[in-house]
Amino acid sequence: MATNALHAIVIKAFRDRLASLGIDPLEVIETASRGRGATASAQSPLTAHEVLESAVAMSGDTTLAIKIGNGLDLGKYGTYGFALMSCSDMGAALELFLRYGQTFIQSSSWHRSVSKDGVTLRLQQNTGTSYQKMLVTELAFSQLHLASKLLVARPAEGVRVHFSYSKPAHFRVYEQNWPFPMEFDQEHTQIFMSDQWLRQRVRTGDPTTNVLFSQQCEELVSGMTEVDETAAIVRRLLIHSAGNFLSISEVAEQLHITERTLRRRLAAEGTDFRTIFDDIKNTLARNYLRKTSLSVVEIADLLNYSEATNFHRAFQRWNSTTPANYRQQASP
Repeated sequence: MATNALHAIVIKAFRDRLASLGIDPLEVIETASRGRGATASAQSPLTAHEVLESAVAMSGDTTLAIKIGNGLDLGKYGTYGFALMSCSDMGAALELFLRYGQTFIQSSSWHRSVSKDGVTLRLQQNTGTSYQKMLVTELAFSQLHLASKLLVARPAEGVRVHFSYSKPAHFRVYEQNWPFPMEFDQEHTQIFMSDQWLRQRVRTGDPTTNVLFSQQCEELVSGMTEVDETAAIVRRLLIHSAGNFLSISEVAEQLHITERTLRRRLAAEGTDFRTIFDDIKNTLARNYLRKTSLSVVEIADLLNYSEATNFHRAFQRWNSTTPANYRQQASP
């Protein structure tokens, strides 16, 4: 799966945070590259582990990874951050994180295991020295804790953490930042979240906007925004204008081309504006029917239909079934 577009958002947030701490991101990268010397891996791309270690060394601050994570609030992640903030509860936010947040640190991934009283997320890192892995862990955990504070604004009850490394010299900073039980020298680095915690309501939750932002995340990870093909750009503009959809003339104006040129470019790619527009509306309609309790009339209004009967006919044309039947079949 292509992830460059969403990952690029995270890279920008990381660089902006470094700059806000008085650290030049470009200098960090250059220092990390020089540190490789003439090793066999010198021609391969730098890993997040190498960049983070270089930043810590340049700053002389052993707690830098935690400070970076503490400053990466959800708003800096654009579409992904807004999708998290619109989730109904922490369980839904966790699902979204596992779907889209896995790409944020290369060569690292979260693995979930479910028990009778909660969920354990295990952080697995496939590269890096022990020290680099500790830095990445500090960054990842500080990000997670900041996100949960923003989402529910209450203590992390029923949360506990294991670290695979020994208690660091700056452990006091851990205590100051992470108010939950911690154990070191464990077999795995992982975080346990109780069912009670996962049922906590997200204070900014909104099912309608969550559908829109989740769809935008899907657009990003599917690769539709990685290329400059006209159809991909039109899809992105329509998704971002959902609720007040742009017309073909408005899209052409945003692209600084004539409507005729836009039609010609789309035709050269084997599609047209109406096909893309209908596909976007159909995708959103199905998501609304599956993921919200909105009525058909409300969904029709969100998709800019003046009458529900027009939406009903369009949906049946797209899917060979009615909205009511689709919702019933999609119900668990």
